[in-house]
Amino acid sequence: MRPDYSEMAPLLKEFGPKHSIFVPGQRLRMNVVPMFLNIFVPWGIFLFCCGITSFWVMYAHEGVAWGLIGGVFALCFVLIGMALWARRYESDPTWFTYSAAIVLIMAVAGTIAGRGNFKGFAEPYFQVKDLKTVTGVDASFTPGKNVMDGGIFHFAAGNHLDETMSWHFKYKTLYCVAPIITNGTKPLSQEYSFWAVGKECCSVAASDFRCGAWGKSSRVGGIRLTEAGGGVDLEYFRLAVRQAESLYDILAPNPIFLTWSAAPASEVDSWNQQVFKNYLMMAAIALVCTFFFVSIATFGFSFIGRSRSAYAVEYLDDPDWQQGSGQGRHVDFATKPYSL
Repeated sequence: MRPDYSEMAPLLKEFGPKHSIFVPGQRLRMNVVPMFLNIFVPWGIFLFCCGITSFWVMYAHEGVAWGLIGGVFALCFVLIGMALWARRYESDPTWFTYSAAIVLIMAVAGTIAGRGNFKGFAEPYFQVKDLKTVTGVDASFTPGKNVMDGGIFHFAAGNHLDETMSWHFKYKTLYCVAPIITNGTKPLSQEYSFWAVGKECCSVAASDFRCGAWGKSSRVGGIRLTEAGGGVDLEYFRLAVRQAESLYDILAPNPIFLTWSAAPASEVDSWNQQVFKNYLMMAAIALVCTFFFVSIATFGFSFIGRSRSAYAVEYLDDPDWQQGSGQGRHVDFATKPYSL
C-alpha cells in the first residue's frame, strides 16, 4: 500500500515562502510616520548645517561651528550602521537605508551650500563691519596710514577718480585700478593711498576705468576690499598699482583698495540681507528635494510584492498537487533504482 503524502502539501506550502511582508503577491502597506520623518528630519539636517556654516557662528567661532557639523556627520554614520544591521538581520522592509542615505546627502549639501553663502556674502560683510566707518576723507590731505582700519569710506566733496592715471594687470582676468584724488590735485604727501578697483571694466590699451559708481557726479564712497572679499585678487590689484607707479612715475607704497560705491553703507548691509535670502531659497529647494525623493522611494516600495513569487517551488505547480489543492491524488515519491 502506497503511503499518503498528500497531507504534506500544507507543510510544504508553509515551508516554501519566506516569512516577510516582502512576499510577492502581498501588497506592502506604507506607514505615513516614516514617510513624514524622512521628509522633515533630512530637511532639518540641511537647515542646521546650512545655518551653522552661513551665519555669525562660522565667523566668530569657527571651531565650534565645525564641531557641530562633525556631530551631524557622526549621526549620519550611526544611521549607516543601523541601515547595515537592518539589511542583514531584519526580514521586513525598513526605511533605515533610505534614511541613512538622504540624511548624509542633506548634511553634505547643507554644509557646501552654507559655506558658499558664507564666503560669498557673510564673511565679507562681517570683515567690513569689524572695521571703522570713516567720514570726510580727503584724498589729498588724509594719509592712508591714518585710516588703515577703515572699512567704509565716505569721501569729502571734490574727491573723484583720476581716470587718466588708471591702469590694469592682466592674468586671465583684467584687474583694473584708478587713484582717488581731490579736484585734480596731487596728494600733499605725493603718495596715492586710495585706489578704486574692479575686474573686466577697463581698457587694455589705454587709461580707462568704468568700475563701480564711476559715472556718479555726486558724493560717493568706497568699500574696503578685504581678504574675504578680494582673496587672491588683492595680489593682482597690487601688481596693477605697481605698474601704474612705474608708468606714471607716482608713489603708492601702501595702497588701500576700495570698491567705488554711491552708497557704501547700504551696499554692505545688502550683503547681510542677501545671506538670509539665499538661506531661505536654499531651504525651500531642500524641502522640495526631500519631498520628491520620499515620493520616489514610496513609489518604488509600493511595487514590492506585486510580482510572481520568486520563492515558488516546482512541486507546487505540479498538476498532481494542483488538483484538489494537492490533496486529491496520490503522488509516488518512491525512489526508483537505476542500474549501470
